[in-house]
Amino acid sequence: MRQKSLMLLIVMGIFALLPSEAMCADAAVGDVAPSFMASTLDGKNFDLSALKGKVVVLNFWATWCTACQYELPSLEAVWRKYRSQGLEVLAVSVDSPHGRKHVNEVMRFFSFPAAVMHEITKNDLVTLETVPLTYIIGKDGKVENILRPPSSPLTESGLGDEVKALLEAKPEPKIDDGSGVKTETKKDEKK
Repeated sequence: MRQKSLMLLIVMGIFALLPSEAMCADAAVGDVAPSFMASTLDGKNFDLSALKGKVVVLNFWATWCTACQYELPSLEAVWRKYRSQGLEVLAVSVDSPHGRKHVNEVMRFFSFPAAVMHEITKNDLVTLETVPLTYIIGKDGKVENILRPPSSPLTESGLGDEVKALLEAKPEPKIDDGSGVKTETKKDEKK
């Protein structure tokens, strides 16, 4: 019994010494997107885990961010073009609670759903250090791309092409390897 207690203390000590990023890292490309739930500005619920089978774009922005202001019209154009085909969008403002009035003013010009970060009910997806930041999540629930300007700015053509490809992607076939466990195969679609 004493050995088990000692072992437990050692394990707890190791975890205490690990950097916090190792224990709570942001989702990366290829990861299954973790929980993200919010109440939208119009009072609806947004639950990322309930959107499997759809392509999801999560855009983090702020009213004071010039680059963000350039991205919002592109996001609107892609939303209007592909929402009937299974695209879901949520623009999450990181403005302070006092800035909600400004967020509402900006969002009057756009039709896609929006939320404010301080009203997010569950966020295991990202720890924001800068905006704009956009996560693109495929129908399988995996993070397909993360756009971080200036190296990867969100543009109508770039985002539109990526969303279209993800919406048109066929589900990967399940292969029975004889063990009773079905596995997925990836095919190179760039041939």
